[in-house]
Amino acid sequence: MDELAHCLNYLAGQHVLTLCARHGDEFWAANCFYVLDNEHISFWLMTEPSTQHGRLMVASPSVVGTVSTQTESVSQLQGVQFEGVIALAEGDIGQRGLEAYQQRFPIAKQKSAPLWQLQINRLKMTDNPLGFGTKLLWQRP
Repeated sequence: MDELAHCLNYLAGQHVLTLCARHGDEFWAANCFYVLDNEHISFWLMTEPSTQHGRLMVASPSVVGTVSTQTESVSQLQGVQFEGVIALAEGDIGQRGLEAYQQRFPIAKQKSAPLWQLQINRLKMTDNPLGFGTKLLWQRP
């Protein structure tokens, strides 16, 4: 099994991540809508740098988070934990990301929040439908 492809396929079917940012002794978590960029193995998301998590991300761009399916059945539990680096999106890649984000979430055309690119450096997926306790791992080379 191609573990990265399996994880990306799962992530492409979801749309909300929980992002956890930290700088010094200050921590904050936020739920964000995202679009997956398979080519760059990254998430596109919109948020203001003035939010609590935005301020922390500007100060310290290393972030962690999760994406999970909400289910009451342990045998159907699926979710991903990730670690990565986030930055404001710029240039042609940022424009392509904005177009993908606005296509997935048309309401974003009316919002002026900046687009961020979260480069995923490590994934750990729990996928119980493959067998209880199944873990798939991927790390950027």
